[in-house]
Amino acid sequence: MHLKIHATFPGSEFNMNSSLNLLPFPALLNKLFKRMARIQIETARSLTLEQARELHLFERGWLPRILPPSTHRLQLVNNPQLNCAQGEFYFAPDEWANFSARLRPEKMLEAPFVNWARSLRKMQGEGHSLWHYPEPDRHWVFFCKPEQGYCEYVMWMCREVAL
Repeated sequence: MHLKIHATFPGSEFNMNSSLNLLPFPALLNKLFKRMARIQIETARSLTLEQARELHLFERGWLPRILPPSTHRLQLVNNPQLNCAQGEFYFAPDEWANFSARLRPEKMLEAPFVNWARSLRKMQGEGHSLWHYPEPDRHWVFFCKPEQGYCEYVMWMCREVAL
């Protein structure tokens, strides 16, 4: 169990086998930045909640403290320079009521990602419900299938990022 850090560009690994395909820049800017700079991406796969705690992912702000106690198979991709993250996790379906009580149901939410509206429609079309958990300095959006005990998530900071 460890957090892998490697140099890459946002969008090239920010997928996690997810239906979400959120690039933080339009395609032209993506190509330009790809040539100009490398940005570190942190990834972790198949973590338990305890392993995530050992890696200090909650204290560092890369995971919300509200995850269900049975959370497992936690996967995440974090981009410290752009202050955004994406991931997925599984949990015991009987914990859904307690987990969702801390979330706000959403139909549509604005986000600083290209293709966000299309991604929302696609996820909802695949049977995911959309939930929002705002914190003072960041937004967490969860795409969940409660009966399967499964959620994907996206996080972004509420402040501007200087590159």
